[in-house]
Amino acid sequence: MKAEGPFPFGYFLQVCMKTNNISDNVLAEQVAQTARTALKRLVSRGLLPWPEAYTEEFWTVAKTLDFSSILSKKSCTLISPETLQSFMDEADNVLGGVKDTVHEFVATTRQHMGEMESSILSIEEKDLDNLFREETASLMLKNKTLEAQARQTEKRLQKQTRIIEELRSKLRIDGLTNLLNRRAFEKDLEKELAKIKRYKYPLSLIMCDIDHFKHINDNYGHRVGDKILQKMAEILKNGIRETDSAYRYGGEEFMILLPHTTGEQASRLAERIRNKISIFRFLLKKPETSIRITISSGATQARQDEDVEEIVNRVDSAMYEAKNRGRNRTILL
Repeated sequence: MKAEGPFPFGYFLQVCMKTNNISDNVLAEQVAQTARTALKRLVSRGLLPWPEAYTEEFWTVAKTLDFSSILSKKSCTLISPETLQSFMDEADNVLGGVKDTVHEFVATTRQHMGEMESSILSIEEKDLDNLFREETASLMLKNKTLEAQARQTEKRLQKQTRIIEELRSKLRIDGLTNLLNRRAFEKDLEKELAKIKRYKYPLSLIMCDIDHFKHINDNYGHRVGDKILQKMAEILKNGIRETDSAYRYGGEEFMILLPHTTGEQASRLAERIRNKISIFRFLLKKPETSIRITISSGATQARQDEDVEEIVNRVDSAMYEAKNRGRNRTILL
């Protein structure tokens, strides 16, 4: 069963119900009621149903309605990662429409208030009888109410814009290394490829992979492996320009996006980073115990009219060529 609302609560039910694959109709109906009520409450307050706000409202409604069967499953995932990403992809369109509506409302309200005040001021005191005085006072009060509503609406819009920007930022960051993640890399690379077609400047990529990283995890544990990944990220960030971007591409693989950089320049940078990493000692808890690692790197320059997949495949091939030639080296293709 799919509950009404902007997010697929069928996904929530699928994750949470563990009754031998038998549909729990009571739970499904409660989820549907909770989802509808949560959405109505958000809309009544003039709030966008962005994922975090909707999730919070969903659990609040479930608690208010005393739906213990739902509350007992609060540890379950409410919104699928795919749904969250889809919402963020559409956030600009959603915000754009809301902004236009809000700004139009505010502008109309303020214009109306200005016209009313001008009309009232133009009427001479002697022409006002008691009845008209009361009506005028009522109109002025309504104007003030409209003005307050306009201010509140603008504040809500600013808050929602800020929260969505924070969500968008979180979706671009790798949680372990605090580098940009693979999705951010693919979107940024696509944008840069579009730019170089227009402005004709050089653009290059570096792909780095830690050599024998599985051996490190197997022998020292994943916590040590995580510390090495974090230090690797720190070295990458400190070794590039402000105009460059470093990404955790996946596992122990990293990407560096280099606008206004030729392939030869990218190769030299990759070598500097490789040398710095090769001499760095990763200290363990015991001072006398340390680990040295090496990386294999590939570098390449983007070609006109090629897409994301083509340039990524080439830099990936360059990196694997470095592996095949003995590791701890950089190959430029």
